[in-house]
Amino acid sequence: MPETDSETTQSDGNGAESTDQRNGSILNRRQFVAGATAAAAGSAVVGTAGASGGNGKAKRGDDAGAGRKARNDRATVIAHRGYADTYPENTVAAFEQAARGGSNDAAARRGADWIELDVYPTADGDIAVFHDEEIGGLTDTDGVIYETPSADVFSAEVLESGQTIPTLAESMDAIPPSVGVNIDIKAGSPDVQFGRVDDPDAERDAWAWLETVVDVATDSRNELLFSTFWEGALATVRDIAPDVPAAYLLSGSIREGLDVTDEYDTAGINPPMDMISGTPFFDDDAYESVDLVAEAHARDLPVNVWTIDTWYEVERLLEAGVDGLFLDYAGVVRWGALRR
Repeated sequence: MPETDSETTQSDGNGAESTDQRNGSILNRRQFVAGATAAAAGSAVVGTAGASGGNGKAKRGDDAGAGRKARNDRATVIAHRGYADTYPENTVAAFEQAARGGSNDAAARRGADWIELDVYPTADGDIAVFHDEEIGGLTDTDGVIYETPSADVFSAEVLESGQTIPTLAESMDAIPPSVGVNIDIKAGSPDVQFGRVDDPDAERDAWAWLETVVDVATDSRNELLFSTFWEGALATVRDIAPDVPAAYLLSGSIREGLDVTDEYDTAGINPPMDMISGTPFFDDDAYESVDLVAEAHARDLPVNVWTIDTWYEVERLLEAGVDGLFLDYAGVVRWGALRR
């Protein structure tokens, strides 16, 4: 794992190695476009994140969110659960491996610009990094994660990999400061409503564990983005840490997602692939006829799309103008880059 704050060594795809500073932003469309333009001109790019989190706590160091000297990518690469189909998902080893490499899409090893991970509370109030509510499907331990004691959660082995469910603190420590972290907030109680909710304040007690999430996350030097499908979680995070970027994960309705984006002044738009009009993947039976990319860019927000599995999907989404790609395999960005 890189020892410097923001430098990584990468292959340029032709056997040569170059050093670049990476942290392609998934937070600000204007910065993203400026970064891509500067890369073409060989100019420096500076990241957008400040030096303190939204709870007012100073981060370790004063160079959080440092950008790249040069960008050889075409979109921000976000390692979904640490490249979930490449490494044991949401584990320390996955995060360490996902961060290795550089930001050249044509390189043999493409490192993540950002890493996405999922969080739940345990029964003891500790923060676990795991995707599913039930831990038995992916581990050797049964139980609902937020009803299971920490000792049992953190000793559960993931997919016979030798890796156990990590804490959020362990995960943040494994990710270099040059790599952003997208923390996907899951429901820590059966008493919260998925999607929009009539009275988000009424759920505040059920989301109180997010205080710990914010405390742990903002003690790092990484650029951060909180995201969630639950409006109650989004409202709580915005209340706890108004200066920390957050995003609503779109599901079911494009217009509803844009309404939430506007209401909470979010930092990005994170839709599923089938919400992107002008691509072969757009589901016009399920969604309104809305050009989500145009709507997002009119708001100066990036569009970060989940979850991409093939080179063909990458190329069609880039043609549609998306800015970030949630990937389970880093190599799917390579084919298009090699053809340039």
